Amino acid sequence: MKKITVLLIALIAGAFAMQMNAAPGKAPMRSAIFSSLPSGFQQLGNTSIYYNVSERNAAGPGAQTGFSLLGKIGNYYYSSTYEANEDHLFWTENHEGAGFIAAFRVNDGTATYLNAATGNTVNGVNMKARIEPQGEVCARIVYTLTNNNNQAVSVDAGVWADIMIGDNDEAPLERLNMSTGEAYGIKMKHDNNSENPPLLCVLFGEHLTGVTPIDSFWFGFFSSNWHANEICGEYSSYIYNTNTNWGQSYAQYYMIENGSYDSGLGFCWSDRTIEAGESIELSYLISVGEIDFEEPIIPDPDPEPGEDIFTYNIEAFDCDAWNDLSADHPIHIWGHYEHPYGQAGYLEYQVDDENGWHSLGELTSGEDYEFNFNISFNENRDTDHLIAVRFNDGLDNYTNLDGLSWIDVRSFEATGTDAVYNGEPQTFVVSINGETLTFNTDLVVPGEYTVGTYEGDFDLNTIGIKPIIVTIDKAPCVYDVELPFPRIEYDGEAHAATVTVPEGSGAVTIIYENAVGERTTEAPTEVGVYDVYIIITEGEYYYGIPETYVGTFEIYSPEVSVNELTVGTNDNGAWYTIDGRRVAAPTERGIYIHNGKKYIVK
Repeated sequence: MKKITVLLIALIAGAFAMQMNAAPGKAPMRSAIFSSLPSGFQQLGNTSIYYNVSERNAAGPGAQTGFSLLGKIGNYYYSSTYEANEDHLFWTENHEGAGFIAAFRVNDGTATYLNAATGNTVNGVNMKARIEPQGEVCARIVYTLTNNNNQAVSVDAGVWADIMIGDNDEAPLERLNMSTGEAYGIKMKHDNNSENPPLLCVLFGEHLTGVTPIDSFWFGFFSSNWHANEICGEYSSYIYNTNTNWGQSYAQYYMIENGSYDSGLGFCWSDRTIEAGESIELSYLISVGEIDFEEPIIPDPDPEPGEDIFTYNIEAFDCDAWNDLSADHPIHIWGHYEHPYGQAGYLEYQVDDENGWHSLGELTSGEDYEFNFNISFNENRDTDHLIAVRFNDGLDNYTNLDGLSWIDVRSFEATGTDAVYNGEPQTFVVSINGETLTFNTDLVVPGEYTVGTYEGDFDLNTIGIKPIIVTIDKAPCVYDVELPFPRIEYDGEAHAATVTVPEGSGAVTIIYENAVGERTTEAPTEVGVYDVYIIITEGEYYYGIPETYVGTFEIYSPEVSVNELTVGTNDNGAWYTIDGRRVAAPTERGIYIHNGKKYIVK
């Protein structure tokens, strides 16, 4: 993870304004990187922020005051706004750039600069400022606006600053964008040449802890939009200056990123309602530390100084209805969360990859957190069940955390569940998930039966109930066929085949087919050769068989003459069996056709 040293300004909500009538001038500038803390500054709590309320005595209607801030980075103190020189620092009357200058106006009236030291009142609305620590490296500047009127008012507010990071009055500017492409802040580097330059970051987007989203912003040449009404939102890309050519030459830098120009910025909130007798608080953050804006802010159980601290634990509780997927299953998540500039974190969870992510709530920096909630699983999902958890840094950056998962026992294969009918009660030895289960049953009749269940075990990381289903299959049909003697002398009686099958088989059909292909289920009585076929339908215990040839027999009569058997024309001397096969000469008993006549060979 790439780390960058930053001076972070996180703007939270505010009503500020300032009014000037002429462009601010610039005094000669020297380095504003100090090896020791300048007099007049004091440390803010235990943070790396040092502050003073200073007065800016520039062209315009009187003095304006704002919070001037230094950030300690390593062994040096860096300025965040313009310095005149080492003899005229921000806290003196003659300094040109006294920190972040605020202004406000009431009900579209005249915009007025805020006196950050004492506060001031405009049209019955009083605005005051204070500064307080937040997190390890943050300052929180808070503006309280109180409506002393007997009716609601609408307030516009904004802020303007002449940016200078350390000794660089041309700090390069760059937007900070969320994954949606929406800007949530402005990043300003000390320079573009070093790998990890000190940074000033102004944050004003949604979902940032302590930030009330702004309505509009600008950045560019410092002398733009510094009149009080402009600070309150009437932005223009033109630079007002008595030297027209000089002003026009710098107007090209309006909203230009990473340029090389004397940089400034502004942001505003519009139409903020304050009810009669009520107050609102608006604030922004200024932070110094190693902050990563390129990747999500991620939990680190062993952080370096200045990094975020995050511990995370998750567990599920066994319950009486553990294997009931639709029942409530209690989940416990707890830990500790700290963020170097007080940004809130959020935990979200999802069950079985379905129905979207659900928020557990906000993680407040510097505090322990604990969430208890119930989940139920999808009964139609029979592979695994899981609880996914992720960390949301509030800027649509997500990090997946360790969740919980259980295997649904319905996904396990059970073997040894099949048997074949044998006329006796069956015993099943079933193997499932490495276990052997024995089921002694009184089952005889073929069919499918549930003989027991296999249940998930919380400690074995399984869940659900799998019915143990066994089958007794029908046995293959066995049969015995007895045909009439292969050659039976004609006696005028019927001669039938006999088929014997076991009890539980289906019905038996016997088919007789004579020499010319005629078929009947009646036992034959006439002279002839008969092929015999049987069909056995499926029964209760046995499978049936399709039509099957089982043999041939013949009924003959020695009294039949050859002449009486004449059947056709000359065959050119060929011999044929009664079923039409051509042979060289008769070789065995039977009826043959030769030269159109039938011959019986005994």
